[in-house]
Amino acid sequence: VFSGLTPAERAAGQTYATSLPSMFIVGHVDYVRTVRLVPLGPEQTELVAEWLFAPEALAETDIDNIITFGTQVLEEDAAICEVNQKGLRSMRHTSGVLMPEEYDLHRFHNWVRERHAALCPD
Repeated sequence: VFSGLTPAERAAGQTYATSLPSMFIVGHVDYVRTVRLVPLGPEQTELVAEWLFAPEALAETDIDNIITFGTQVLEEDAAICEVNQKGLRSMRHTSGVLMPEEYDLHRFHNWVRERHAALCPD
């Protein structure tokens, strides 16, 4: 559906872009998915996912399977995040080093530090 993609781009299947602090966009070969995280309070977040299809892709694409699979992955990721967050309010919790795979989280931490430093120089 997206014209002008190279064979390598088609083979990759998807490309991610992160918009700090709380959104990422995934460009697939035949659709785009956006995911936003909306803080509702200190311990609650709403996740909003949208799938965007070009009109010509609607007849050729199995939209139900794409959305079902994407929703399943988001729900599994949410469950993992919830388990990971348990106990963070505990006095015994100390933060640690991020894993290399957490590069977006590292970028977010740096983004927050830079904004904070700009607002509070001393």
